[in-house]
Amino acid sequence: MIVGIPLTLISGYLGTGKTTLINNLLKTTKKKIALLVNDFGDVNIDESLIEARTDSVLSIAGGCVCCSYGNELIETLESMNSNEILPDHIVLEASGIALPSKIIQTISLLDFLSFHGTVLLTDASRLRSQLNDLYISDTISLQIEQHDLLVLNKTDLLKEEELLNCIETLLKRFEIRKFLKTVNAHIEEKDMLIDFAPSEKVKSDKIKLEKKQAHEFISSTIKPTGTINTDTLSTLLRDPIYNIERAKGFFKDNKGELCTIQYDGLTLEIKKAENEKDPVFVVIGKKNFYNEKEFVEKLKSIQT
Repeated sequence: MIVGIPLTLISGYLGTGKTTLINNLLKTTKKKIALLVNDFGDVNIDESLIEARTDSVLSIAGGCVCCSYGNELIETLESMNSNEILPDHIVLEASGIALPSKIIQTISLLDFLSFHGTVLLTDASRLRSQLNDLYISDTISLQIEQHDLLVLNKTDLLKEEELLNCIETLLKRFEIRKFLKTVNAHIEEKDMLIDFAPSEKVKSDKIKLEKKQAHEFISSTIKPTGTINTDTLSTLLRDPIYNIERAKGFFKDNKGELCTIQYDGLTLEIKKAENEKDPVFVVIGKKNFYNEKEFVEKLKSIQT
């Protein structure tokens, strides 16, 4: 029996730690990993945030893979299959609002692939509030329903009782197939790059779930032309008037040093960039809630 190239899908909502997980994997694996990085927006920030590069880091451009998952994804995978040296494993990082079932449908069309399962990351510090959020709970719930391995990340941000309540919520609301707790998205390769072999019933359920509608998001791609005060930018992103769900990318601070920015709607991290990049970052918010015009205008006003 011919076995195709194994492919693992990394899924999870905005800011759950998918890119960190990828970086951890690439730093430790001895396999030849072909990595497909997708992001939501005009500029693929996640690709730039990959620290440890392999011989094959490919980017799917043009927005969310759950919306443009057709020909472009197929063509990218087929081009990979035509290489003289085939990868040991393909890892596809989906955008934060993608639904795994739509990507799985596309992958199933290609007989040279062997789909090994979906690794779904969740943010322990925000999960309960997200599941109660009228506007994103459908997206979060659909993603969780479509996992083969559910990873509860950022568990260090919760007290023991809060963590137990979070796990209890998951067990009450969902059929959890395989479960791991972690900090800083650290997962052993042996626990994630395996064939989870979901049953036919689970596969069927995944396809049915896509009939539900997830919430829509919009993104702003911002290319700063000047420097930005770090504290002022932090305050701006956290201002509830703008309803920012996610921000990530690069900018120059008042000293002219390039910094990376990561904001998940709760925690914000700004640090000096390891490598030189063009200043650009993407800001994501829920449609009809993200105050895009005013945010962009304010951001321009704080540049020097």
